[in-house]
Amino acid sequence: MSQFLIVDDDPVILHLMEDALSQAGFAFESALSGKIALEKLKVQKFDLLVSDIIMPDVSGLDVINFALAANPHLCILAISGGGVDKNGRELLDLALSAGADAVLEKPFSPDEFVRTVRALMC
Repeated sequence: MSQFLIVDDDPVILHLMEDALSQAGFAFESALSGKIALEKLKVQKFDLLVSDIIMPDVSGLDVINFALAANPHLCILAISGGGVDKNGRELLDLALSAGADAVLEKPFSPDEFVRTVRALMC
């Protein structure tokens, strides 16, 4: 069974993604910060990383770069709603340039999220 890591500093969004993955029958770990995600990536191998881009401690782009350096075959879904100086699409374009396989702009529906995760399953 594939193992996922989902990362978002917004507990509401993280909980929505957790619920959607649980209902779809996926196994996953979650992290409320980029820093926690890095710690998990250091000790465990994942098949899919879902990461928000804007987080206060360690950015999603840094998480993606670290994850791909450790596991170049990792599938990555980047998510973002934008930030103070960039809109979500600009940030997601940066994530694609950094190696993300797919992107979702917030807000997204649980169904759209699960469909995207399933499409990334290798």
